[in-house]
Amino acid sequence: MMTDTKDEADLPPCTPEHKLITAKDSDLKITHKYTLGDVNSPTFSVRFDWNDKYIAAGKGDGTIQIYNVFTGKCSYTLNENMVEPMPTTNIRWRPLNAPGVTKNVIITTNADGGLYHWHTTSGKQLNKIYDQHSQLLTCDYRADGHEFLTSGVECEIRIYDEQTRQEKLMMKTGANGEPGHQLRVFCSKYVKEEENLIITGGWDKNIKIWDVRSGDVVRNICGPFICGDSIDIYDGFILTGSYSDTNQLQLWEFTTGKFVEEIAFQTASEK
Repeated sequence: MMTDTKDEADLPPCTPEHKLITAKDSDLKITHKYTLGDVNSPTFSVRFDWNDKYIAAGKGDGTIQIYNVFTGKCSYTLNENMVEPMPTTNIRWRPLNAPGVTKNVIITTNADGGLYHWHTTSGKQLNKIYDQHSQLLTCDYRADGHEFLTSGVECEIRIYDEQTRQEKLMMKTGANGEPGHQLRVFCSKYVKEEENLIITGGWDKNIKIWDVRSGDVVRNICGPFICGDSIDIYDGFILTGSYSDTNQLQLWEFTTGKFVEEIAFQTASEK
């Protein structure tokens, strides 16, 4: 559904308690541009597209709302007619260099156990892979777009071929005997510079690095309590975001798994 004509002023307001406070002595200045969406349904995942033109938001009622960054308005709404609405838990835009001619494609995971392919501009569902035994909580594309993966409540890392949509590999424990995840997996990442490596994390406070060639768990990091899409890797470091009162943002060496530093937030009294 296209809603570009809807006036942003008609949208229900978000919490009035939301504030932007610049950290003391910071050169970075952040200003509020606009508020997207409303508080009628919680948002579980957000993702910019590859051209930074759209933001996709996965909602608690199962819908996916696509917002135009330049206008601040909702351009498309997907998955409006779920018979039994369940949250859309994660979103990934298909890489621009992926095989196939169809552009503007996203994959989404849903708590109903479905992995969906959507064409955003037409609103058409292109494909669905259904896992009746698991609520899916995370997905990711390999950088070249030839593969994608899913995981969730059952802790199984499943890898699929993008063109055939067929499962290529399932990992739950390492082929080398290393244990896999014991509780829900909330985040998964292909390593861009090492396309055969995957990083996962979840409720069991373990970050695991998998090698899909051997199926081995090649590295384990203990500590981060991952409850959402809160792992990233850049320039040889892993950034983790934990659902915790302390140690929320932490850096780790990718090659060794060693702790590097905590990125501390300023408290109200420090500002």
